Amino acid sequence: MRKFIIIISVLALISNSFAQKLYVWCPAEQLASPRRGLLQNDTIDLVLFDGRILTDKSKVECTAENTIVELQKILKQNYPSALFNMLSTSDYYKDPNPKRITFKIGILAYHAAFGSDVKIGIGSMGGNFSYGAFPEGKWNGITAYSVKIYDYRNNLEIKKIKDISKIASKPNMWGYKSAKDCLNTSYMEANQELLFFIDDTFMK
Repeated sequence: MRKFIIIISVLALISNSFAQKLYVWCPAEQLASPRRGLLQNDTIDLVLFDGRILTDKSKVECTAENTIVELQKILKQNYPSALFNMLSTSDYYKDPNPKRITFKIGILAYHAAFGSDVKIGIGSMGGNFSYGAFPEGKWNGITAYSVKIYDYRNNLEIKKIKDISKIASKPNMWGYKSAKDCLNTSYMEANQELLFFIDDTFMK
């Protein structure tokens, strides 16, 4: 009986130590697959907005600025033929500039947590996400974007929207290493879908 009480106490302590804590690490380097020639010499206004809601208990080792810079780098490396014009976060809700392409990417999630606590940090920017259930008793990493592409070249007004969300889960075998792996996996998968969306939009 005493052993049972000790086990319950330990499990409760572990649960409380994880409760509502969100973890954010900078992603591992993601190798580029350059789309050379695509968007050749096209100027692209790129604006990213961090819409996450991180709690006071969060352990953040990668700031919003770091996260934005890393995503900018991925886009520039994968579309080396394009001319990226980096806009300020404050431009996110402004109208796109005419006669050029604009990418607006809202970061709604990029964090890990234990069990369903991961849903606490998910922001909302008009997206219609359906995440489903998060596995309990596991680390969950999630990356989610709200992507808007505007193509106002040649007197056109084309707008395409896509919500992207990727979740990766692992048992708590290696502690924070498992959490970090989950987050990085979700990040790489979300970026892959983002790049494919851009490819499909502009490939002829």
